Amino acid sequence: MPRKVRLTRMIGRMGDVAHDLNRLHFSSFRSPGGWEPDITAYRYDDRIEIWVDLAGVEKGDISVDALSDRIRVSGERKPPLPARDTSSRCRQVLTMEIECGRFAREIVLPAEIAPHRVTAKQENGLLRLVLPLA
Repeated sequence: MPRKVRLTRMIGRMGDVAHDLNRLHFSSFRSPGGWEPDITAYRYDDRIEIWVDLAGVEKGDISVDALSDRIRVSGERKPPLPARDTSSRCRQVLTMEIECGRFAREIVLPAEIAPHRVTAKQENGLLRLVLPLA
C-alpha cells in the first residue's frame, strides 16, 4: 500500500478518535462550574438588561436564579456533532473551539432588583434578561 494512502487513513482514524473523545466531554478535566458564557449588560433608569451568549443551548437546558443583588445563569450546552448520513462520513476533526458541557455565570448587580419580576427570553442564540429595579 502506498505511503500516502496509509497516512490518509491514519489521519481519518485520528479524526474519529478526536470525535469520540469530544463526546466524553472530558468532564473530569474541567473546572466544577464548567465554562462561563459572555455577557453584555446595560443599566436603565428602571431596569438592568443582561444579554448572555448561549448559542446552541436549548431553552430547557437553561436555568436562571435571581436574588435581589445578583443573578445566576447556568445550564448545559451539548456538543455539536457531525452529521451521520450514509453517503459520507466525517473524516477528520479540524478544530474544536465551541465550549460545551456545563456552564454557569453569576453576576453581582450594581443595584437591587425585584427578583420576582425578572423576565427571560431567548432570541437568536442570546438570552435576554430584564431585571426591574426594586
